[in-house]
Amino acid sequence: MSLDLTEYFNLGIESTNQPVEDAGLINVFRTPVDTSSKNLNRITFKVPKTGMLTGDSMITLQMVLSDTTATASNATVNLVNGAVGAIKRTKILIDNKTLVDLERPGLPEVVKLYSRNTQVELSEKQYKLMGNQFRTKIDEDGSENFDTKNTRILTKEGTNNVSIPKNIILHENNSKVYGIPLKYLGADFLEAASLPVFLLGNREMIIEIEFHSDCREYAVDVTGAALTAKQIEINVANAELVSTHIMLPSAVEAQEIANLRRQPAQYPLLDTYLIKGVVDTSSTTIGTEKDETYRINFQNREVHNLLMASVAPVPSSKRITANQFATSMGDEKLQLKINGLNLFDRPITQQPLIYQLTTYSEDGRTLKVPRTAWSVDNNSESAMIAPTYNTELYNDYRGGFHYVKVDFSNSNAGVFGSGTIMKTAAEIDYNITPRVAANPNQTVKNDMLFFATISKLLSIGANEVNISY
Repeated sequence: MSLDLTEYFNLGIESTNQPVEDAGLINVFRTPVDTSSKNLNRITFKVPKTGMLTGDSMITLQMVLSDTTATASNATVNLVNGAVGAIKRTKILIDNKTLVDLERPGLPEVVKLYSRNTQVELSEKQYKLMGNQFRTKIDEDGSENFDTKNTRILTKEGTNNVSIPKNIILHENNSKVYGIPLKYLGADFLEAASLPVFLLGNREMIIEIEFHSDCREYAVDVTGAALTAKQIEINVANAELVSTHIMLPSAVEAQEIANLRRQPAQYPLLDTYLIKGVVDTSSTTIGTEKDETYRINFQNREVHNLLMASVAPVPSSKRITANQFATSMGDEKLQLKINGLNLFDRPITQQPLIYQLTTYSEDGRTLKVPRTAWSVDNNSESAMIAPTYNTELYNDYRGGFHYVKVDFSNSNAGVFGSGTIMKTAAEIDYNITPRVAANPNQTVKNDMLFFATISKLLSIGANEVNISY
């Protein structure tokens, strides 16, 4: 009888937690870059095909100044999601078939980081791992502000001078190397099920990483000085794949490989991909409603959730959080038509309800950011616009973290059968009313990015690998 690998290894945990009895060794492999191109900002790795690939696996990444003669720096990795913001696109290929292809993985990861982690976890674990750390405070008058004393960004007493005590980007010998877990780069399935790469045999598993060519997407200068697009670059020669593998007994591996001749091994997983759109309020008067309608053809795929994020097409040179969160466009009204029927009885018009949609999609875990970071609308306090709080540090996060995530799952368990099969094109009616023209500018033309999470099936046979929806 074939061994059920999903029962043999306790899934849904990291390999160092609650190790399974008689699971064999836990090995960690450091794999150098297989191919790299500095001009294309791209690297590839060949994954070691040993044992079962776990959720501990990560890519190591280092940022350096392009000016090798510089002796000082005020640059650091962005505060929102850290080094993961430098990734423009992730592809995972098995036998030259696409398993994962996700652009801008750092944006949907923001929702997970700030809903599944507390601020303590962000500052103690994720900060050490990826360099992100974002904290806010409540001032004496009750208003929200960016906290410059409890993050790695410090404000000197009596002055407005800002300094960075840690994670300064300089040169290879004195710049920190960060670790980005593969599960933060589109391989979300590693959170739920380790991948038995030993079944691949002579078929290659390739991880391809492409970086942003414009460092203002992921790096910042907290002193307010403007960064240039090429001022910071990724040290592609120093990147590594650090993969963790559960080593099964040789007899078990041999038995499972033999069973592939009779029946392929099947692994259902959730995959996320990006659909690009545009939201344009550049010619809309403040206080005037603008209607945007999007049609997305999911081609009969089973969709679990849809994330909407409005992002500036060209990052600013003075944003201390870089271009790593979605920006509020003003007061909103949202309605979706799914399979020909309205998802809501009436359009949602209140910010708390729109915010709650994202909470439902994260299993009841809310985004741990202040309301002012989430939205700038007609209900914003007038004190927030007063010159007293008109600081660059404060304004840069104001109206950010504005993600709208809609859940399409049902009460069923598992990957297949727990989502909604999209038989017709989904229609998204998004009505927005800009309220401010600065900090943030809500009368602009932004990219509207839709991240769809769908069901996918990976089948590993004796002679071929199939990936289907």
